[in-house]
Amino acid sequence: MIKKWQGEPVSCLVHLPTHQSVGVGGLEPPTSASQTRRASRLRYTPADKSIIRTMYKRQGFGRLPVVSIFMLLIVFTCGLAACNPEAPTPPMSVNREQQTPQPTPTAALATNIPLDPTNTPPPDCLSAGGSLEAHAITSEYLQAEFHFQAYLPPCYLSDLQEGYPVVYLLHGLSYREDQWVRLGLVEQMDRLIAEGTITPFIVVLPQETGNQPPQNSSFPDMIVEELIPWIDSQYATKPERAFRGIGGLSRGAAWAVHIGFENPDLFSRIGAHSLPLFLTDNGKVNGWLTQEPLEDLPNVLIDIGRDDKEWQSAKNFADLLDQYHVPHEWYFYKDGHTETYWSEHLEQYLRWYAKNW
Repeated sequence: MIKKWQGEPVSCLVHLPTHQSVGVGGLEPPTSASQTRRASRLRYTPADKSIIRTMYKRQGFGRLPVVSIFMLLIVFTCGLAACNPEAPTPPMSVNREQQTPQPTPTAALATNIPLDPTNTPPPDCLSAGGSLEAHAITSEYLQAEFHFQAYLPPCYLSDLQEGYPVVYLLHGLSYREDQWVRLGLVEQMDRLIAEGTITPFIVVLPQETGNQPPQNSSFPDMIVEELIPWIDSQYATKPERAFRGIGGLSRGAAWAVHIGFENPDLFSRIGAHSLPLFLTDNGKVNGWLTQEPLEDLPNVLIDIGRDDKEWQSAKNFADLLDQYHVPHEWYFYKDGHTETYWSEHLEQYLRWYAKNW
């Protein structure tokens, strides 16, 4: 079950979704430039603490007849006076024993980053694999609830002080944030990390809603101004640009290029898988590639299938990167615009994102 966040972040561990057969999503409509980001940021507070209720039990007297109580009090008072006639008669008081308050047990809500240094992973944490968490926060930019998932690598608790790199992976048109999971993301990450093939890193899977063109969408603003600060505040990350990447499939690839080159100070690598570049971004590429020194531009991976009808758009973008000597890798494979294609090349993508980490 996904817990929704209203003002404070919460999270819950979810079971991995089962494989479902889905059709191929459509391609992207013509769009135009993104709107200017607002300066405001969503404020975050620590996770909720559990409420512990305390119940007090008091011990009362048994029931005695009124006359008996009255007679006992008279005898008690007279006895004191006989023993010590000089002492004043003390006021009557009723002494009730009180039990020590016993808290009722409640389940504590775990924060995303255990701050207790004694929280160490089990010795077989690599074989246990990573974990997938689902989140929902209220976005000021989208004016709606925003859903995303986060993959935490095996043995995540063992390196909280050093932190982990983060890659944001975007889904294609008509899909949801679980598309990368269905393609085998968790299994591939667990295996490659256990083998020592790649450095462990966190993967964030945002869900785009609305499918608006860039000039009408607040999706990139939400990613930059809300999601990235939330992830860096809630997880043990390396927040420097060198340890952050963004990538996507199909429409997600177009967003990755758009967001990555609009914010070269935030991302060191951009993965464009089966890229159909937004049409209005065609006129922005030259500016993107000349706005910063070459060493400050993100590295780029572009791949597409020969049967993909958008292959010319991807190749034109790769040619521009060649022209401006921007570091990149270009792959032209067989097959088309399908989940089978992306699943077959998933290991290559993950190896590339983790390069030099």
